Amino acid sequence: MRFLSPSYLHLLWLALIPLLLWLFRRQAKRVPVSTLLFFKSLAREHQESAWLRRIKKWLSLLLTLLVLFFAILALARPSGNLSADAISAVVMVVDCSASMAAQDLQGQTRLDAAKERVKARIRSLPDQTVVSLIAFDARSRVLLSRSRNHRECLRLLEELAPAPIEGKPEAALTVAQRLADLETHSRIWMASDEQPPSSTAVDWIPVALKEPHNVGLTGFQIRHSPLARDRYEAFVKVSASAGNKSKTTTTLEVSISGRIAQLRELDLAPGESSALILPLEGVRGQQMEIRLKTAGDCFGWDDGLAAPLPKTKPLTVAWFAEKPDPFTELALSALIENGRIEMRKGAPKAWPPKEQPDVYVFEHWLPKEWPTDRPVIALTPQSSSGPLQARTIKSVPYDGVRSVQPDHPVLFRASSSRIAITQTTLLTLPASIEPLWIAGSETVLAAGESNGQRFVVTAFSPSQSEQLALLPSFPLILGNALYWCAENSEALTDTRTLHTGEMLHADALVQWHAWNGSAFIEVSDDPAHGLLALNRIGSWETGPDRSGACALISAAETNLPALATDAAHSIQPTAPIITASAFSTWPKRLIWLALALLLAESFLFHRKAVY
Repeated sequence: MRFLSPSYLHLLWLALIPLLLWLFRRQAKRVPVSTLLFFKSLAREHQESAWLRRIKKWLSLLLTLLVLFFAILALARPSGNLSADAISAVVMVVDCSASMAAQDLQGQTRLDAAKERVKARIRSLPDQTVVSLIAFDARSRVLLSRSRNHRECLRLLEELAPAPIEGKPEAALTVAQRLADLETHSRIWMASDEQPPSSTAVDWIPVALKEPHNVGLTGFQIRHSPLARDRYEAFVKVSASAGNKSKTTTTLEVSISGRIAQLRELDLAPGESSALILPLEGVRGQQMEIRLKTAGDCFGWDDGLAAPLPKTKPLTVAWFAEKPDPFTELALSALIENGRIEMRKGAPKAWPPKEQPDVYVFEHWLPKEWPTDRPVIALTPQSSSGPLQARTIKSVPYDGVRSVQPDHPVLFRASSSRIAITQTTLLTLPASIEPLWIAGSETVLAAGESNGQRFVVTAFSPSQSEQLALLPSFPLILGNALYWCAENSEALTDTRTLHTGEMLHADALVQWHAWNGSAFIEVSDDPAHGLLALNRIGSWETGPDRSGACALISAAETNLPALATDAAHSIQPTAPIITASAFSTWPKRLIWLALALLLAESFLFHRKAVY
């Protein structure tokens, strides 16, 4: 037998009180009286033998001790009917990711619903059950580890709040499994709107909405227009949740410094997405705001975004050419005139340069020792070097090209229609390099990463291609290639959109123009030890001339799951939950037994005294 509240067993010392009273009870006094007639008549009416009186005294003491003993046992809650599969420990995993902020018609968030259900389960657990509490979004946090303090667990649970961060339950479930392995007969409970991975034995507490309705921003990037001054291009992707019941109409509103710059109305079917390229005009540093307005939308964190127009520095490009192509020089000159790049041109004999640029551009030539410290653009290489294998061939004209990866950033706004090229190089590329254009059966434009280094390679001659050099596609491709290769350089720091959950290096106060799910607000954060965990959506500014944007941009969080009518509460069948009510039989029996003994003692020994 085990006790659910063994702390009450220390009250057994109270049995000393009746025992001492019995040992040191008062003895009968001898008192002289004038006559014994009255007492003799009483003795005849209540005549008892000496041994019977002695038995009654011992029995009275025994019944008193039993009443006290059974009452204390009832308080200690014996659990003699516990099975071998009874719960001895519970690890609670609570989802605090962005989607848990989705609200129902009554305004209750999914996290509030999760709190209510987990609290009810905690209160039904026996007092001696070991509990642990883990909360997670992109990271997991152990808030309570292996404790019997259920009140503390309830307090910590009440303090949880959702964060606009994409959820990653795998790490949290790994930690939960390790905690569960430390106890016998342990269980893992997970409260979330998403079904946990089937590889882990988890009691799932589903809290998803029955009929979610949501449209959100799932893609965003802004940059300078390569061929225009004071013009920008914003890539925006809008997605509808697959759980929507029907086609949804949403309004996309883009404003710069409070003035509307773009206004689009989109009709999206459930699970459908729409990608937009929005041309914008403004001065660098101006505040851009994006809002989605959807009737009946239940999730607000993916409906807004703020970003400053980039304050990028010109890219430093080192161009080494054996025989410069005049049309390549013309395209690069257009970028130089618009302040997009700073060119350092040199012959192959000037290799290697004294100062490192942001991007290397090699035309009709490759160095024998492949540079690995910077990204590379190889235009019509004549030889092999590093990961690039190339050889010269006779000019082969093609009337058209086929776009293999039209959504690749290098082909941003570049059309492959009406283009004719002349191939002069045959390429043999690593598997990690993706073909972008194919002419006939040969790759003529490719881009990718090899050993962490980005590079772009072409296999055609612009000057020999009748329908290419004078079309806008070629300078656009060249400008896109420069920006894509130098995406991680310091010059393009302001164009990168950070994701919530990332860390920002900052030594000064971070000022936010943040989206709180319904409106833009001004707020500030003080980084600790030079690092700030980004848990806000919007534009930020810190220190001397440092700014940027932070966004949720998560298709997984925007795609709110719907609660299935037959949603299982457990991924794998496990032992039934044995709660405190299952142990109520023994305490009730002991209480009734103690009352019966008390009545028996009262009936037997509290009648008229025997003299």
